[in-house]
Amino acid sequence: MGFVFRLDPVLDHRRHLEDLALNELAKRLKAQQDCERQIAWMHEELNRARQDLAEKESRGIRAQDYILANEYVTVIRLQAMREQARLPVLRLATEQARTKLMEATRARKVLETLKDRHRARWEREQLALEQKLLDEVAVGRFARRQAL
Repeated sequence: MGFVFRLDPVLDHRRHLEDLALNELAKRLKAQQDCERQIAWMHEELNRARQDLAEKESRGIRAQDYILANEYVTVIRLQAMREQARLPVLRLATEQARTKLMEATRARKVLETLKDRHRARWEREQLALEQKLLDEVAVGRFARRQAL
């Protein structure tokens, strides 16, 4: 009969929890990175729109076109501010997910270490049992030879 670790179902559950935590971290990290990319794009767009507006102003622009261009700049700036305000919340969620993953990994590793210890003890016991049987066979042979 081979080695049986009675806590294998618990270890499997902890591995599953670790996978869930890893997926959650990946999801949170992606949301954070998307937000950061969006903010960077908005800042680039805001600078481009402001330069475009300044260029049109220097050439002369109709009032209605100026109002529209200025409103576009304002909308981009407000959206960038909204995303900038959302970023700390996303970073906090990412850190919480990272902490949860570290705890799940630690819990799994504890059980894996316990399993390794149990396996090593079982192997030592099997080796001692095997040695005992070999000793008994050797003693039996010796006793038979002496009896002859």
